[in-house]
Amino acid sequence: MARKATMKAARDDASRYQRVKAILDKAAGAVKKTDYDGAGRFWDGVTTLKAARVFSIAMIAPEQQASCCDPEPRSVRSGLIKGLRGQTPFDGSRFPPLPWGGTRVADADIAFIADWIDDGLPADDTASIPLETDTSGMLRAQVIDLAEFEVGNSDARRYAYREGEPRQRQNLDCMRDDEVDRLREAFRAILDLDDHEDDRRNFNNQALIHQNHCQHGWERFLPWHRAYVYEFEQNLQDFRKDIMVPYWDWTMPKYKPHKPQDGCIIPESFQAFLRAEFLDKLFQALDPAPTPAQAKAFRAMTEPRMHFPTQTAFFCHVIAKVGYTNVTPDPANPNRKALIDALLASNSLWYPLRYPAQYDGGKTINQRIHYHYPTADDIEQILSLNNFRDFGGGNVYNASFGFIDQNPHNTMHIWTGGQNPDYRPPPQSFAPNYVCDDTPAPTNPDLPGGQRLAVRRNLVVTVKDRKFHSRKDMYTQPQAGDMFSNLTASYDPVFWPVHVNVDRLWWEWQTRNPTGVPYDLDSVLSPWSYTIRDMLDISRFGYEYVRCSFFMPVGMEAPIARFVSKPIKINEKARQFRKAEIRMHWVPQLVRSCFVRAFINQPGADASTAIHDNPHYAGYLAIFGHGDCYGGPGHCDLPPPRSRPFDERPRSHNTPRNHRLDVTKAVRRMLDDRKTSELQITLLVIGVDYREEKDLLRLEGVSLNLLD
Repeated sequence: MARKATMKAARDDASRYQRVKAILDKAAGAVKKTDYDGAGRFWDGVTTLKAARVFSIAMIAPEQQASCCDPEPRSVRSGLIKGLRGQTPFDGSRFPPLPWGGTRVADADIAFIADWIDDGLPADDTASIPLETDTSGMLRAQVIDLAEFEVGNSDARRYAYREGEPRQRQNLDCMRDDEVDRLREAFRAILDLDDHEDDRRNFNNQALIHQNHCQHGWERFLPWHRAYVYEFEQNLQDFRKDIMVPYWDWTMPKYKPHKPQDGCIIPESFQAFLRAEFLDKLFQALDPAPTPAQAKAFRAMTEPRMHFPTQTAFFCHVIAKVGYTNVTPDPANPNRKALIDALLASNSLWYPLRYPAQYDGGKTINQRIHYHYPTADDIEQILSLNNFRDFGGGNVYNASFGFIDQNPHNTMHIWTGGQNPDYRPPPQSFAPNYVCDDTPAPTNPDLPGGQRLAVRRNLVVTVKDRKFHSRKDMYTQPQAGDMFSNLTASYDPVFWPVHVNVDRLWWEWQTRNPTGVPYDLDSVLSPWSYTIRDMLDISRFGYEYVRCSFFMPVGMEAPIARFVSKPIKINEKARQFRKAEIRMHWVPQLVRSCFVRAFINQPGADASTAIHDNPHYAGYLAIFGHGDCYGGPGHCDLPPPRSRPFDERPRSHNTPRNHRLDVTKAVRRMLDDRKTSELQITLLVIGVDYREEKDLLRLEGVSLNLLD
């Protein structure tokens, strides 16, 4: 926690850098020296450390503008911290953990160094905390005066797992790398279950549910897919309990909705890339083996990581830039198989049978399919519909296709599936070589009527005799990607963030139209026992949607009089929020009543700070106190997070609660000044006498949440 680290630093007379140097010197040893690729003891001096590279790996990552959409904190991206923690590539696969030839650094000391890096590597600063003497004569820190709580990493978000508090489905493009890696691990776990054909949780069996039961074109479309995503999410949580399936907001500027072929195509986390740890196996499988220059070029694709939205882009890079030309589109080509194997091992969210934004003859989606990519204006027009029949579809007595089912839903299936540029009609079935210049991919030649009809039918993806996620199927050359057809769409991992976003749009429409519901609420959604009525409220299923969330751990060990966050950087993606909330997490029943006042970008606010005509004032919360306890021992103890088995009594009135405060107006006022890209939260605990309460409020943490 930030408070513990600060208190520890206060006991040190030396600057934080001097302590960092002492930690590394001690671990490296006083006598034995290591060259570190010519860098020597690269931590001798802050300037030297900032510029140090060991085998091209930056020991200190370059500074970036932080936000919820940034991949990782600076320390996590730094080679020094990766090396001290023994993370890739310092896990023994390429290099041993740091320091080489010395002893491992304690976790607490690594955390101290990481905090120093995230604070900007100050060369000479000494932390100081006011101290006072308690009744025993011992010096202790005045916890009430500690400030500047920082945003924690995903491991610090314990509040998300509390009973009765919804978990957050996030914007996929706002997730950090470690969060996406956990998602990949969960997908990998259920993909590996395909070896156990009778396990209902395996990926193939989950995909078959959509093939055999999916509902489209009427009122069951939205509730059925809400249940489907929820069931899939539960299977993931069998392996990673904290996993939530994120949503893909395809209208974000990076996807250039008005000219999407020039945008990001699909989220980077679902694109093809290579990981360094799988290269040795790849090199052993390739025949002929890569030359030293080619091997170096392959490794250059991993650091920094290169992403490829399409399979064509990847193979053309291998041929044109790496110089490895012994690969063709032939499904039997062993080198193509080896490269696909390496891509699948590197990213379980990538899928070979996906050709996003690629259409016959090199045309755009508008030219070839006569669909247009959904824009923010399209979405707003659909959300403005005022009845469920038009928005989500009509009932069995009024066979109406809902607008959201058509575009964006159908369009995103066609966009992500695409048409395979390497497909050729029989008897060829595949192109002889990859087309890697600007020459449009050839169209199907004119064929006799019967053959032409057969080709058109084959566009809807052949299902017969196919094992789907068997490795053999991953090498095939179908005419279209799996997302192109309902029969195969859910075999592509990108199916899930697409449908989570459809569910999010329904949730947003529901907030605007709370009485807009389907007609036949008691209809059962096969193959489950849910009814349409069951699926109307997402809170019952324990999730909510947020664009960005910044959680700052506090800890309930000691009370606080005020909370001041470190500045939270907000980038352009995060500015597009609909609502801003400050949340106080897991606040126990207080002994006395109080107010909590919130200020934005006014860290010096106190009880005397004006709240009228103050643009920084964001609002207040009023918390009703418990009063004196008249019960016996344990009467006022906090209840356990879950009741005993068969305890059907209502929840205890002493159960900690979460408090929410809408701060949209104040946050917008701060961000309307384009010179401001940071938000700083100040919370003041004010007693009934309008003075600051110094020993009352305890809480697990504070968060700033920006909602779409």
